[in-house]
Parts: sequence; structure tokens; C-alpha cells
Amino acid sequence: MESKKVTEYLIALSNHLHYYNVLSPFPVFDTEYIKDLDNKIREIKENKLKDYDSEPVVACKHCNSLHIVVDDIDNNVCFRCGSVNDLRDFKNIYEYNDYVQKRRND
Repeated sequence: MESKKVTEYLIALSNHLHYYNVLSPFPVFDTEYIKDLDNKIREIKENKLKDYDSEPVVACKHCNSLHIVVDDIDNNVCFRCGSVNDLRDFKNIYEYNDYVQKRRND
């Protein structure tokens, strides 16, 4: 959702810059900047940026930290409390945030 807003803003900005550069006898805005902006818009449209908010999230069962690192032996280690392989899975970051807020309010 956020990337869609950014793309819409960049397109509106590009249209604004092109419009005023066409109206004036000399370019008001830097043409290299406009080219870079147009290239960035094209890159965003081609790559279809992934929505990371819908990705599954793994947190520590003990401290609810998201700072989980896989070590050399494929163990999941929490860097906050040091627990090993004690994880809780969440469907997405929003479900994790709801869980944390509920635990704080209880």
C-alpha cells in the first residue's frame, strides 16, 4: 500500500516538473533530475516492489523479539534473550503487532 502512494506521488511530481519545463523558454528544473526521477518510476513499475507487510513473521516465545538469527548449525537464536528454537509464527506483521499490544494491555 505504501509503495503505491509513493509511486503516485513520484508520477505527480514528474508531471509537474515536465509541465513547467515545457512552459518556460529555459528549463526551470534540472533535466538530469527529471530523467533520474522518470527512471526511478520506470524501475518501480517494472519491479513491482514486494509488499513486505504481508510476509510471515517469526518472533521469540519468551520476549517477543523479532531479532532472530540462524546460526551455523541451523538453530534459531534470539539475540535479545538468547533462547534457542523457541519461536512463535505469525501470519503477517499486523498480526504480530496486535498480539504484542494485547499482551501489553493484559
